[in-house]
Amino acid sequence: MSNLDDKFQEVKEDVKDGAERVASDAKEAGEKAKDNFEEKKDELKTGVDKTVSEIKEGANQVKEEVKEAGESAKDKFQDAKEHLKTGVNQTVEDVKSVSTDDNNKAVIMHILSIFFGFISPLVFYFALSDSSGFVKEESKRDLNFQITIVIGYVVGMIVPFIGWFIILPLVAIASLVFEILALLKAKDGEHYKFPFTLNLIK
Repeated sequence: MSNLDDKFQEVKEDVKDGAERVASDAKEAGEKAKDNFEEKKDELKTGVDKTVSEIKEGANQVKEEVKEAGESAKDKFQDAKEHLKTGVNQTVEDVKSVSTDDNNKAVIMHILSIFFGFISPLVFYFALSDSSGFVKEESKRDLNFQITIVIGYVVGMIVPFIGWFIILPLVAIASLVFEILALLKAKDGEHYKFPFTLNLIK
């Protein structure tokens, strides 16, 4: 019986020692797992902080690039606006210059028509009509008028008395007055519609 009790005590001690060792190993494993968790937690936190910092830095960089691109686009827009404004102003000045030049040509034509009749618009019609639509139209109108005046002179010379003393003076006065009115219109860049004119030149 004594031997059995000794064996039992021995087994009990072995079980107790084994349990203590298991408990100790479990405790160490738990502490090690806790340390590993804390380490991983710190690494994860560091990684998250780094990622957030990189994202923030990237966002700031993108913001700066967008700002710079906006400023660059604004400068380019201002430059383009200034170039466009300069071009428009230059075009307006060129148009005014050409328009004024054409007006002067038409005025000169009407003045010469007073002294040389249909010869003046005839020369302008064929010599300068390609360079200006305004001059061409004015010379065509004036040429039709001067041809009508020539016909009036012919009729006035053929018809005795009435033609000599009434028709010829009226035709001469009409030629002078209507040419003056036409040159005043041409000076302002407008066409004058001659009255009583045969539309022979289309």
